[in-house]
Amino acid sequence: MIIIDNTVCLSDSALQEHFLIKQSETDLEDIKQRFGFAVQCHRIGQVTLKIAQVERVDDMVDEIYPGALTRHGDAPVWMITWPAAFALAEYLLHNYNVTDKRILELGCGTAAPGIALARAGAQVVCTDNDPLALAMARYNARLNGCNRFKTCLLDWYRPNLNGYFDMIVGSEVVYFKKSFKPLLSVLKYYSAPDGRIVFTDQWRPQMKQFLQLCSKEDFAYREITQMVYLPDKNHPIRITVLNRP
Repeated sequence: MIIIDNTVCLSDSALQEHFLIKQSETDLEDIKQRFGFAVQCHRIGQVTLKIAQVERVDDMVDEIYPGALTRHGDAPVWMITWPAAFALAEYLLHNYNVTDKRILELGCGTAAPGIALARAGAQVVCTDNDPLALAMARYNARLNGCNRFKTCLLDWYRPNLNGYFDMIVGSEVVYFKKSFKPLLSVLKYYSAPDGRIVFTDQWRPQMKQFLQLCSKEDFAYREITQMVYLPDKNHPIRITVLNRP
C-alpha cells in the first residue's frame, strides 16, 4: 500500500494514480473557476458539515462529459450533494458508534457521509470511479478539517482494495441495473464477516430489484423511512440496512 497526498493507492500503478490525482486537482480548480462552487451547511447534532458542490451543474456536464455519460455509460452525478447523502450521514451518526471503525463509502461524490463519519472518529476510505469526484471529496475534507480521511479510485467492475471493512455505506448508488452484480460482488468481498451495509435512496424502484438479487445471496435486510430536513424542502429517504450471510 502506498499513501500519497493523504490518498490510498492500492493498485500496481500507484505512480500513475499519483499523477491522475494531481491532474484531477488541477481540473477541479478549473471547474471551480468556470462553473462556480456553492457551499451548503448541514448540522447533525454537534457537527456542522460544510459541503461544496458545483453551482452551474448543467453547463459543467455539457462541457466536461460528452453525451452526459461517464466511461461506463453512467450519468455523472458526483457534483451535487443528494438529500439521501445527508440522510445517510444523519442515520449513521445517530445510530452507530463509529469511532475507530473502518468504513468504506461507495460512490462518494461530494463525500458528505464520509466526512461526517471521519469527524466522528471513523477510519474512512471514500471511493468513486471518477477522479474528479475524489478531488471534490478531498476539497470538502479540507473544508471540514478532516485528517482521518482517505480516498481511492474504485471501479466496481475491477475492484482493487485490500482488506475488510466494518461498514460499507453509500447514497444513491443503486440505479443502473448493469452495475447490480458488480456492486454485490464488492459488498461480498469487502464487508467483514460481521459487517453492516447501509444504503440510502429516494425510494427509487431499482432498489427493489437489487434487494431481490441480494436475497438470492442470503443477505438479510430491513428498510426504514427517514425524513431529511433541507432548506429547499423535506425529503423522505429510504434507509436500507443489509447484513451479509
